[in-house]
Amino acid sequence: MVILDRLRALYTANAQYHSLPTEEIEVRVATTVVLLTVAEVDMELHPKEVETMMTMLAKTYHLNEEEMGTLMALAAESRGHVPDLWPFTNTIRRVLTEEQKLHLLEMVWRVAFADGKLDPHEDNLAHRLQHMIAVNHSLLMEAKKRARIELP
Repeated sequence: MVILDRLRALYTANAQYHSLPTEEIEVRVATTVVLLTVAEVDMELHPKEVETMMTMLAKTYHLNEEEMGTLMALAAESRGHVPDLWPFTNTIRRVLTEEQKLHLLEMVWRVAFADGKLDPHEDNLAHRLQHMIAVNHSLLMEAKKRARIELP
């Protein structure tokens, strides 16, 4: 509960998030943490991965540049207080619908593919996320297929 209390304190410190329900803020931060983890799991934070992640988050949540910066700061701060992904994936598992989880997994694959190669660590993390957010393998593969279709 200390972690959730800390996250709530972070949310209320940022004025543009006052109007959102706490659960929505938690989902946005959780999604951002997951995507940051995917971008960094291969030990190489490629600029194209960051750009892809930020573009998708801004589009998904209708964020302007300032709001995007706040979300990234909240995610970075939140990650620093948690030793693993469980609190974030648990929020995603609990709150998102199957369709929303599919969208999240598509974003995961797009970040993984953004630098032009799929690192084994990225692939492994995507498969672990499938279990962590409680979706079946076919949904993960559907997301991967959709992400590949949209590759430049």
